[in-house]
Amino acid sequence: MGAKRLAILGIRMLTRLKVSLVLIPVAMAVLAGIYVYSLWAAERQRAADVPVEATGMMIRDLLAFHKKRGGFPKDLKQLEGVVWEKKQNREFSIGDRGFIHRNYFYLFTRLSPHRFTLWAVPMGQTRYEAATFFVTGTPGVYRTWKGAALSPDSVSSIKANPSKIELGTMGLVEQPNVVTRRQSE
Repeated sequence: MGAKRLAILGIRMLTRLKVSLVLIPVAMAVLAGIYVYSLWAAERQRAADVPVEATGMMIRDLLAFHKKRGGFPKDLKQLEGVVWEKKQNREFSIGDRGFIHRNYFYLFTRLSPHRFTLWAVPMGQTRYEAATFFVTGTPGVYRTWKGAALSPDSVSSIKANPSKIELGTMGLVEQPNVVTRRQSE
């Protein structure tokens, strides 16, 4: 009887052991999947928080508006329907002259029908990884200043058309001029 009982116990233990040998790899695969997913989700969140600057596209769109209408728009909302497609979720601020796109705040000011300024200020938690841009332009040429991200306190006090000294005080450095069309046009 003792040997028969030991054989039955051995078979039961072997059955339990087989179940354990199957469950351990399954559990490890699930844990590995959860870990990979958490890394992927964290990277996606980090990428969504990083400011992505689009000053060049803004200038391109402003120049396209100027070419179609003969002058720069009074505010950014006028770009909708002319250069930009109309979107329900696009929210403008500061008299329709400012808006946030991909963690950058853009502030446009028309100084005259043929002259504008544009601020591009990074926003969000990772704003210090991006640069601040200030652009003043005409249909033929635009000048850009670039510097470190502005603090939230200084963002509220930026001027639409600051002097070179004020830009230098904020840590912005002038970049080479960009000619958008030839003088003979």
